[in-house]
Order: sequence, then structure tokens, then C-alpha cells
Amino acid sequence: MTLHRPFQATNGESGSASSSGNGFREAGLAALLGLAIASPVLLLGGARVYGDWRALGAARREVVLNATAYERLVAGDAHPLIEVTDATRGRELFVSVCAACHGAQGTGMEGLGKNLVKSDFVALQTDEQLRQFIITGRPDAKPMPMPPRAGRDDLTDEDFAHVVSYVRGLQDPRRMPALPELVLNTAPSESQKASALAAAGGDAELAQYIASGDTLFHSTCIACHGKGGVGIPGNGKALASNEFIRSLDDDALLEFITKGRGPSDPKNTTGIQMPPKGGNPALSEDDILDIISYLRTLQGGAPAAASAKN
Repeated sequence: MTLHRPFQATNGESGSASSSGNGFREAGLAALLGLAIASPVLLLGGARVYGDWRALGAARREVVLNATAYERLVAGDAHPLIEVTDATRGRELFVSVCAACHGAQGTGMEGLGKNLVKSDFVALQTDEQLRQFIITGRPDAKPMPMPPRAGRDDLTDEDFAHVVSYVRGLQDPRRMPALPELVLNTAPSESQKASALAAAGGDAELAQYIASGDTLFHSTCIACHGKGGVGIPGNGKALASNEFIRSLDDDALLEFITKGRGPSDPKNTTGIQMPPKGGNPALSEDDILDIISYLRTLQGGAPAAASAKN
């Protein structure tokens, strides 16, 4: 049997198992010392990585929650019923101001306003946040800018609070109270009557058509074309001193407004949809003819009653 012999020094060198063992011990101590020095760095780095993971996970959860805000709203317990007076006034304002872009039921209009009913953004906002958003507007909104105060400087902050109440009811019908029949006030103001009479050169009958058209224009068309038809950048064209309007007779203009013009129409130079009847399906032919009478006053020269009125 061959015995394992300790390491023997040769050529005058000294060596032993104990000296070899000391080398391993010193190497181990060095490794432990290095680990002790590096541990704070490793622990801090690990904590940062773990913290980053936690932050990333929280951000992902927030994205998911934000993207399902509407679904969670209608699946959860209903909020309190909206006051009848708030919803009634809000509906009146919504139909006359917001429906042209967002549809009569708030479900959106292609190429114009987004669907407000299934909007996660709307569901995430408090009432006050949503009211302030409407007041401020969003000039970079897609598919088209949303003007401050929905293009209606005459409306008060309280009016927009009523609009918010009505939108809440559209988004969650469980909150919408039974509302009375919708009756829109389309009567011209005294100032509109005076302006119309001046524009008509004292012709009382023509002034009546113009004043009615003024009222209808500023309840249906203003959101896209601005007060007085001056236009809104990135939205509807200016209708005052407009060559297109001047080039059409009343019958052709009536047909154009009634049909509208889609964004894919080759003749649509803005790429923005003009909805049929300006997005207000309640407009009658006479209503549109009144609007045409008003538009004629914005072109310069003496206006005349729209042809079908003669």
C-alpha cells in the first residue's frame, strides 16, 4: 500500500502541508474581507433594483386601473342619484353645446368628439376636475381641439357643473333621475333681435329669420366655427367672408348643411368631419334656412331671406 507523503522540499527549498494550508486560509480571509467591503454596495444596489421593480410594478398596475376605470365604475356600487334640476339643466346645455361634437347621447362623433360615456378619462376625474377641464379646454386633443369653455364664453362655471352632472348620468344610467321632456329655449335675445333688424335694413320679417338663425347658429355651430363664425384654428373654418358660402345659392347650401361632409371627402380640405345638420339632428329644414339667413349677414352686402322662405 502506498502511503500519501507530505510535500517534501527539494533543491534546498522548504515546504510543508502547514504552509500550503496557511495559503488557503489567507485566500479565504481575503475573499471574506472583499465580500465585507462589497456588501454595502451590493445591498444598496439590490435595494435600488428591488425598488425599481416595485415602482415598475406599481406603474403597470396604475396603467391597468386607468384603462379599466369605466368598467370598474359601472361594475361597482352606484354613486348617489343626481339632482333632477342639475341633470335637467345639464341636458339642456349638453344638447345645445356639446352634442355637435360628442353626439346627443355622448357616444362621440367620428372625426369630431370622443365617446364620453365609455371614457376612462371621464370616469377617473372628480366632478371639479372635469369641470375645470371643460373650462380650460384641450387645444391638442385628437381628433380635433376642444376649445375652452366649449367655445361658449357666455356660459358660467355653474353651467359647466350642470353639464358634468348630466355626463355622470350618461356614463352611469343608475344615477340618472327621470327627467321632464326636453324643451330647448331657442328664442332670440333682445340684442340678437336688434342686430338682426339692423342687418335686415328694417325688414321685420327678414329680421325674424336672421335672429332665429343667430340663435340656432350659436347653439349648434359655435363649437366648431366660433362665435360670429370667425372659425376656430384646427377646427372649423371661418364662415364670415367665406367664398364657399358666397358661391352657393340657398338651396345648395341647405343641401350641404343637411348632408354634411365626411373627413375622407376629397373636397374636405381640413380632414375634419362636418356632421349632418351640424351634429344636431333636431334641426328642421326651416331651422337650417334661418341659419343660412344669418350666415348671409356675415358675408357683407345686404342679406336676403333664404330662398325657401320667400
